[in-house]
Amino acid sequence: MRQDRKQKDKPAIALVLCFCLMALVSVFVVKANIDKIKDNMQSNKAADVVKEKAVDENEETNTNIVDSRDNSAADGNNSDSSTDTEYIVPITGDIIMDFSMDMPIYQKTLDQYMTHSGLDIAAPVGTAVNACAGGTVTRIEEDDKLGIIVEINHGNDTLSVYGNLAKKGLIELGEIVSKGDPIGQVGQTSLFEFEEEEHLHFEMRKGGEPTDPRDYIKGL
Repeated sequence: MRQDRKQKDKPAIALVLCFCLMALVSVFVVKANIDKIKDNMQSNKAADVVKEKAVDENEETNTNIVDSRDNSAADGNNSDSSTDTEYIVPITGDIIMDFSMDMPIYQKTLDQYMTHSGLDIAAPVGTAVNACAGGTVTRIEEDDKLGIIVEINHGNDTLSVYGNLAKKGLIELGEIVSKGDPIGQVGQTSLFEFEEEEHLHFEMRKGGEPTDPRDYIKGL
Protein backbone atom coordinates (compact mmCIF):
# COMPACT_ATOMS: atom_id res chain seq x y z
CA MET A 1 0.00 0.00 0.00
CA ARG A 2 2.87 2.28 0.85
CA GLN A 3 4.38 1.38 -2.51
CA ASP A 4 1.14 2.30 -4.28
CA ARG A 5 1.21 5.72 -2.58
CA LYS A 6 4.77 6.25 -3.76
CA GLN A 7 3.70 5.38 -7.28
CA LYS A 8 0.83 7.88 -7.03
CA ASP A 9 3.16 10.61 -5.65
CA LYS A 10 5.65 10.32 -8.50
CA PRO A 11 3.58 12.35 -11.02
CA ALA A 12 2.99 15.05 -8.40
CA ILE A 13 6.69 15.24 -7.58
CA ALA A 14 7.55 15.39 -11.25
CA LEU A 15 5.02 18.18 -11.74
CA VAL A 16 6.49 20.16 -8.83
CA LEU A 17 9.97 19.72 -10.23
CA CYS A 18 8.78 20.94 -13.62
CA PHE A 19 7.25 24.04 -12.04
CA CYS A 20 10.47 24.71 -10.12
CA LEU A 21 12.52 24.32 -13.27
CA MET A 22 10.23 26.66 -15.19
CA ALA A 23 10.38 29.22 -12.39
CA LEU A 24 14.17 29.02 -12.34
CA VAL A 25 14.35 29.49 -16.09
CA SER A 26 11.96 32.44 -15.85
CA VAL A 27 14.16 34.06 -13.21
CA PHE A 28 17.22 33.75 -15.43
CA VAL A 29 15.31 35.10 -18.45
CA VAL A 30 13.98 38.09 -16.49
CA LYS A 31 17.43 38.81 -15.06
CA ALA A 32 18.95 38.63 -18.53
CA ASN A 33 16.33 41.07 -19.84
CA ILE A 34 16.93 43.46 -16.96
CA ASP A 35 20.68 43.36 -17.56
CA LYS A 36 20.07 44.00 -21.25
CA ILE A 37 17.85 46.98 -20.48
CA LYS A 38 20.46 48.37 -18.09
CA ASP A 39 23.16 47.96 -20.73
CA ASN A 40 20.98 49.75 -23.28
CA MET A 41 20.29 52.58 -20.84
CA GLN A 42 24.00 52.95 -20.08
CA SER A 43 24.80 52.89 -23.78
CA ASN A 44 22.16 55.56 -24.43
CA LYS A 45 23.50 57.68 -21.58
CA ALA A 46 27.03 57.34 -22.90
CA ALA A 47 25.84 58.29 -26.37
CA ASP A 48 23.97 61.28 -24.96
CA VAL A 49 27.08 62.41 -23.07
CA VAL A 50 29.18 62.15 -26.22
CA LYS A 51 26.48 63.98 -28.19
CA GLU A 52 26.15 66.74 -25.57
CA LYS A 53 29.93 67.12 -25.44
CA ALA A 54 30.06 67.45 -29.21
CA VAL A 55 27.27 70.05 -29.15
CA ASP A 56 28.99 71.99 -26.36
CA GLU A 57 32.30 71.97 -28.24
CA ASN A 58 30.52 73.07 -31.40
CA GLU A 59 28.72 75.90 -29.60
CA GLU A 60 31.98 76.91 -27.93
CA THR A 61 33.69 77.07 -31.30
CA ASN A 62 30.86 79.08 -32.82
CA THR A 63 30.82 81.46 -29.87
CA ASN A 64 34.53 82.06 -30.16
CA ILE A 65 34.17 82.84 -33.86
CA VAL A 66 31.34 85.31 -33.27
CA ASP A 67 33.16 87.04 -30.42
CA SER A 68 36.34 87.35 -32.46
CA ARG A 69 34.46 88.82 -35.39
CA ASP A 70 32.50 91.29 -33.26
CA ASN A 71 35.54 92.48 -31.32
CA SER A 72 37.61 92.97 -34.45
CA ALA A 73 34.75 94.87 -36.06
CA ALA A 74 34.37 97.14 -33.07
CA ASP A 75 38.08 97.71 -32.49
CA GLY A 76 39.01 97.97 -36.14
CA ASN A 77 36.27 100.31 -37.30
CA ASN A 78 36.15 102.57 -34.27
CA SER A 79 39.61 103.84 -33.45
CA ASP A 80 38.62 105.68 -30.26
CA SER A 81 36.25 103.00 -28.87
CA SER A 82 38.84 101.63 -26.47
CA THR A 83 39.60 105.08 -25.03
CA ASP A 84 36.01 106.38 -24.80
CA THR A 85 35.25 105.76 -21.13
CA GLU A 86 32.66 108.48 -20.62
CA TYR A 87 29.08 107.21 -20.68
CA ILE A 88 25.80 109.11 -20.67
CA VAL A 89 22.24 108.09 -19.85
CA PRO A 90 20.56 106.62 -22.95
CA ILE A 91 17.21 108.12 -22.00
CA THR A 92 15.81 110.44 -19.33
CA GLY A 93 13.35 108.96 -16.84
CA ASP A 94 12.78 107.40 -13.44
CA ILE A 95 14.21 103.97 -12.67
CA ILE A 96 11.27 101.66 -12.11
CA MET A 97 13.27 98.44 -11.68
CA ASP A 98 16.80 98.34 -10.33
CA PHE A 99 19.83 96.23 -11.23
CA SER A 100 19.92 93.21 -8.92
CA MET A 101 21.97 90.11 -9.67
CA ASP A 102 22.65 89.20 -6.02
CA MET A 103 19.07 89.27 -4.74
CA PRO A 104 15.88 88.34 -6.67
CA ILE A 105 13.31 91.12 -6.97
CA TYR A 106 9.60 90.90 -7.75
CA GLN A 107 8.63 91.01 -11.42
CA LYS A 108 4.98 91.82 -12.00
CA THR A 109 4.56 90.21 -15.44
CA LEU A 110 5.87 86.80 -14.32
CA ASP A 111 4.47 87.17 -10.77
CA GLN A 112 7.68 85.84 -9.27
CA TYR A 113 11.02 86.89 -7.84
CA MET A 114 13.96 86.92 -10.26
CA THR A 115 17.34 88.55 -10.67
CA HIS A 116 17.40 91.62 -12.93
CA SER A 117 20.41 92.18 -15.20
CA GLY A 118 19.85 95.85 -15.97
CA LEU A 119 17.93 99.03 -15.21
CA ASP A 120 14.38 99.72 -16.38
CA ILE A 121 14.09 103.44 -17.13
CA ALA A 122 10.53 104.78 -17.50
CA ALA A 123 9.74 106.52 -20.80
CA PRO A 124 6.72 106.64 -23.13
CA VAL A 125 6.61 104.37 -26.17
CA GLY A 126 8.22 106.16 -29.12
CA THR A 127 10.78 108.07 -27.04
CA ALA A 128 14.20 108.21 -28.74
CA VAL A 129 16.93 106.00 -27.24
CA ASN A 130 20.54 107.20 -27.57
CA ALA A 131 23.89 105.40 -27.52
CA CYS A 132 25.48 105.77 -24.09
CA ALA A 133 28.96 105.92 -25.69
CA GLY A 134 30.73 105.53 -29.01
CA GLY A 135 31.08 102.07 -30.51
CA THR A 136 29.90 99.62 -33.15
CA VAL A 137 26.45 98.01 -33.35
CA THR A 138 27.25 94.29 -33.13
CA ARG A 139 23.82 92.76 -32.55
CA ILE A 140 20.18 93.51 -33.37
CA GLU A 141 17.65 90.78 -32.64
CA GLU A 142 14.30 89.93 -31.11
CA ASP A 143 15.03 88.29 -27.78
CA ASP A 144 12.49 85.92 -26.16
CA LYS A 145 12.76 87.78 -22.86
CA LEU A 146 13.76 91.38 -23.59
CA GLY A 147 12.03 91.91 -26.93
CA ILE A 148 13.89 93.81 -29.64
CA ILE A 149 17.44 94.57 -28.49
CA VAL A 150 20.41 96.53 -29.82
CA GLU A 151 23.93 95.76 -28.61
CA ILE A 152 26.86 98.18 -28.95
CA ASN A 153 30.50 97.14 -28.51
CA HIS A 154 32.51 99.97 -26.90
CA GLY A 155 35.85 98.16 -26.86
CA ASN A 156 37.72 97.00 -23.73
CA ASP A 157 35.32 94.02 -23.65
CA THR A 158 32.49 96.40 -22.70
CA LEU A 159 28.99 96.22 -24.19
CA SER A 160 25.79 98.19 -23.74
CA VAL A 161 22.42 96.53 -24.40
CA TYR A 162 19.12 98.31 -25.05
CA GLY A 163 15.98 96.19 -24.74
CA ASN A 164 12.20 96.55 -25.12
CA LEU A 165 12.72 98.63 -28.27
CA ALA A 166 10.21 99.29 -31.04
CA LYS A 167 10.70 97.98 -34.58
CA LYS A 168 10.43 101.52 -35.89
CA GLY A 169 13.55 103.67 -36.14
CA LEU A 170 16.14 100.95 -35.44
CA ILE A 171 19.76 101.58 -36.29
CA GLU A 172 21.48 99.20 -38.73
CA LEU A 173 23.77 96.33 -37.80
CA GLY A 174 27.46 97.17 -38.12
CA GLU A 175 26.94 100.93 -37.95
CA ILE A 176 29.47 102.99 -36.03
CA VAL A 177 27.88 105.37 -33.51
CA SER A 178 29.04 108.26 -31.38
CA LYS A 179 27.92 109.05 -27.86
CA GLY A 180 24.36 110.42 -27.95
CA ASP A 181 23.46 109.14 -31.42
CA PRO A 182 19.87 107.78 -31.69
CA ILE A 183 19.79 103.99 -32.02
CA GLY A 184 16.05 103.28 -31.69
CA GLN A 185 12.83 104.05 -29.83
CA VAL A 186 11.14 102.76 -26.69
CA GLY A 187 8.69 100.00 -27.57
CA GLN A 188 6.64 97.38 -25.78
CA THR A 189 8.22 94.16 -27.06
CA SER A 190 9.61 92.59 -23.86
CA LEU A 191 7.56 89.52 -22.91
CA PHE A 192 9.13 89.35 -19.43
CA GLU A 193 8.30 92.99 -18.63
CA PHE A 194 5.11 93.51 -20.62
CA GLU A 195 2.96 94.53 -17.64
CA GLU A 196 5.48 97.03 -16.32
CA GLU A 197 5.25 100.75 -17.02
CA GLU A 198 6.49 101.76 -20.50
CA HIS A 199 10.29 101.77 -20.30
CA LEU A 200 13.73 101.08 -21.74
CA HIS A 201 15.58 98.03 -20.44
CA PHE A 202 19.25 99.07 -20.28
CA GLU A 203 22.27 96.88 -19.49
CA MET A 204 26.05 97.21 -19.28
CA ARG A 205 28.18 94.09 -19.69
CA LYS A 206 31.86 93.54 -18.99
CA GLY A 207 33.46 90.33 -20.22
CA GLY A 208 29.99 89.06 -21.12
CA GLU A 209 28.69 89.45 -17.54
CA PRO A 210 25.99 91.98 -16.49
CA THR A 211 27.32 94.86 -14.39
CA ASP A 212 25.52 97.73 -12.66
CA PRO A 213 25.10 100.60 -15.17
CA ARG A 214 25.57 103.03 -12.27
CA ASP A 215 29.23 101.98 -12.20
CA TYR A 216 29.59 103.58 -15.64
CA ILE A 217 27.08 106.42 -15.74
CA LYS A 218 26.88 109.28 -13.28
CA GLY A 219 23.46 110.58 -12.33
CA LEU A 220 21.52 107.33 -12.64
